[in-house]
Amino acid sequence: MTILTEREAPTPDLLALLRPGALYVVDDMLPQVTWPEDHRPRVDAFLERLPDVPNWHATPMNWASGLVVAARI
Repeated sequence: MTILTEREAPTPDLLALLRPGALYVVDDMLPQVTWPEDHRPRVDAFLERLPDVPNWHATPMNWASGLVVAARI
């Protein structure tokens, strides 16, 4: 298993690496008081464009610190 962060591979590049059947799990998607000021707009933009990413089904969850589980189809 390979784990890459957004710093190592931007989301579009990372998603292109994953084969059908792969899962993409993202945590810390709900606002936190410890977030830097520029983090909230990036998270909001990610969640907004996620439904439009081709060949992926994603489910955001209001659980713990916020979670998104996406599957490549």
